[in-house]
Amino acid sequence: MADSSLVGISGRLSFAEGGADPDKSMVVQHIQGGQRVTVGYVTRNTNDKQSNWFDGVLKWKDNKIPRDSTYVTYREITIPPVMYITLCTLAACGIILALSLFGFNIVFRNNKIVKMSSPNINNVLLLGCMMCYSTVFLKPTETTHGSVCKARVCLFCIGFTVTFGALFSKTWRVYRIFTNKKLLRMTIKDYQLLAIIGVLVAVMTGVLIAWEAVEPHSVVVQYLEKEVHMDENDAEIRPFVRMCRSDYSAYFGWSVYIIEGALLSFGAFLAWETRHVKIEALNDSHQIGLCLYNVVVLSAVGLTLSLLLENEVVMLYGITSGCLIIGTTVTQLVVFLPKIHAVHSKVEIEVQNTGMSASNTRSRSATNTKSGDDHASDNK
Repeated sequence: MADSSLVGISGRLSFAEGGADPDKSMVVQHIQGGQRVTVGYVTRNTNDKQSNWFDGVLKWKDNKIPRDSTYVTYREITIPPVMYITLCTLAACGIILALSLFGFNIVFRNNKIVKMSSPNINNVLLLGCMMCYSTVFLKPTETTHGSVCKARVCLFCIGFTVTFGALFSKTWRVYRIFTNKKLLRMTIKDYQLLAIIGVLVAVMTGVLIAWEAVEPHSVVVQYLEKEVHMDENDAEIRPFVRMCRSDYSAYFGWSVYIIEGALLSFGAFLAWETRHVKIEALNDSHQIGLCLYNVVVLSAVGLTLSLLLENEVVMLYGITSGCLIIGTTVTQLVVFLPKIHAVHSKVEIEVQNTGMSASNTRSRSATNTKSGDDHASDNK
């Protein structure tokens, strides 16, 4: 190598003893404005290398130094503050509405209309509604604690079960009384309805406990490869999102859907079977029909979009929270507005059921006949 001498791009190249490049100087030039401009020298000897740059000579396009490689940055996708504050405000209004209706039940608990509509069960219904509203405050993103994921799932599942379990248990009581003549003289107490709700909640709680025992929810970081884009000056932006995930969410999630779907189907059956009972203070079949229509449509929309927008966490949060707020609010209004109107208007309770009307008519006729006979005897 010491005997080699050749002409390269930088000039003649030769090597000293030991293979080191001998003393050599290179001119560094930069094309600026279509011309070569000398911006410095690089001098190298056997021991070191020195660079001498001319101050103020080197200029880059747009005053940006080009990178020798792509600069990668990571950006977390978060829920816009405007969206989050708006949804939380609506959810807070829903909770205030539920508390107001709870106060209505307490103040007018001795009113016949309110008393016949099982105010205790209605209070349980309002508790379930408030649990559903509370899930809006828990973000499915921007968290590092798996407990937030668990709380969000549990609040929604148990809140939904409590709400519609309370609504349908009242309809079950009407169904049992007016479809079985032996029960016409019997009463089904509120604690029996609470036991039904407790069983439904216990089943749902068992599913949730099994879910967390087999594969608990945890926060994972998911990089959105489809949204990677280049910024100025060779900078690559890779968005990511922190989201709740469980490996067995498909199995346990569908188990929850099946249980809730069975609850809705059972409620629809009871509402249909009790549609002819006209005691509005006691029978909520018409209100349940409206609630079912509302919830089924919103649930179908929410489930479909959750499957299609699995990676669109921001849009998915907005849609699911909006459906939840609308469905819960409509349920409260449909159930309680007729009672509020009846109390405000001082409506009398009129029994218009066919079977009971006929029985009451016969009783009144027998009483009138007996009164007439007694009155005739007195005249004699």
